[in-house]
Amino acid sequence: MDLTFITQFLNEDLGIDIVQFLNKDLGTDLTEEAILYILGGGVFFFLLSIFFLIALYRLLAKKGDGEEISEKGTDKQLAKLEKAHLKRQKQEEKEQKALQEKKNEARLSQIAEEERLIQEKLTKIEEERRQTKVLQSDLIPDQEETPAEPASFMERLKQGMAKTRSNLIEGIGGIVLGKKEIDEDTLDDLEELLYTADIGPETTNRIIEVLHHKLARNELNDPKTLRITVQEEIIKIMEKSYPSATVDHTKPLVLLFIGVNGVGKTTTIGKIAAQYQQAGKRVLMGAGDTFRAAAIEQLEEWSKRANSDFVSKKAGSDPSSVMYETVSKAIQENYDVVICDTAGRLHTKANLMEELKKMIRVIKKVIPDAPHEIFLVLDATTGQNAIFQVREFREIAEITGLIITKLDGTAKGGVVIGIVNEFDIPVRYIGVGESIQDLQPFNASEFTESLFT
Repeated sequence: MDLTFITQFLNEDLGIDIVQFLNKDLGTDLTEEAILYILGGGVFFFLLSIFFLIALYRLLAKKGDGEEISEKGTDKQLAKLEKAHLKRQKQEEKEQKALQEKKNEARLSQIAEEERLIQEKLTKIEEERRQTKVLQSDLIPDQEETPAEPASFMERLKQGMAKTRSNLIEGIGGIVLGKKEIDEDTLDDLEELLYTADIGPETTNRIIEVLHHKLARNELNDPKTLRITVQEEIIKIMEKSYPSATVDHTKPLVLLFIGVNGVGKTTTIGKIAAQYQQAGKRVLMGAGDTFRAAAIEQLEEWSKRANSDFVSKKAGSDPSSVMYETVSKAIQENYDVVICDTAGRLHTKANLMEELKKMIRVIKKVIPDAPHEIFLVLDATTGQNAIFQVREFREIAEITGLIITKLDGTAKGGVVIGIVNEFDIPVRYIGVGESIQDLQPFNASEFTESLFT
């Protein structure tokens, strides 16, 4: 190995005689070749140390970069986890809120159901008291005194609708009092009044839309015009022509009566049966209410008062079998009218609703196009609840007519308008009292007149 360049560099460039320095000055005895190897080894180890330091520096720098990258990745992961945690927390809060709202709705529904059951019990007690009174006094002729000629039904209707009329007419008068012209605020007040008169939201909106249209066209400029417009719109709603089955075209005419407890269904059946009998028709009643206590006996008593025949079975029997026997007997013995009673049922009782469907199917097996009329009996004093009952019963049976009872003395007679407008189902009869004469076929003109005059 030629290392002379080292001594040459030291002697010529740096002016150092390395051999003399080591042997004479330091007292060593080394040959020039040995000295060269020592110097070469030193240079080698020096360079190796430098290389090692450079490598170590690069390694440490790379490790530092890795740690920095790793730290950035950790921060990103933590941010992602935090975001997921916040999202999950918001979802849990949303679910908790929905659960609480559901609990609140269930509680409100329970309270409403409890209130409705209490109201139905009170109504049932009142109806039974009314029925007892009618059976004892109205249908039994007074042998000692000749009763005075009753007033016309129109007069009785006006008298019965007095509270409803007062509510509506006086309410309109109060709204327009002192006003020379009609504005948007007036119509807002009128809208609230119509709601409180139990006309219903859909019918109220219809009337208010007409008034807004006339107001925009400057056709509604004084209180008198406002009242006339409301009256005209109600007449349009009520004056509809509906076809109805009659004994002259259908024999036997099968009438099925449905409704909730306490609306006056049994009393209504008795009055209608008496009216058909007075018209010279043979009437047969079927006691399909086999569940309510004394319901069979009560309907049987009505059949006697109305001079009608009667079909029944013992309490707890299948009501559909009663319907089958009643309709079959009517065909065999040539009756003109068949009136089928049913148990008062709530729309929430699915089993009773299914039973009603079965009764209709059984009747159709005997007479395919029967029942010719399905009358839903409603209590006017229940107001908007009557509209709710129509909506629910219509899902079960094809209602062909409504019978509104207890219109006398109630301020909620406006419900009749809402029912006719919303469902397009005709009102066939209305009742304004307890006597047979107080239940009459519905006349739209007379009813509307009773509201405004």
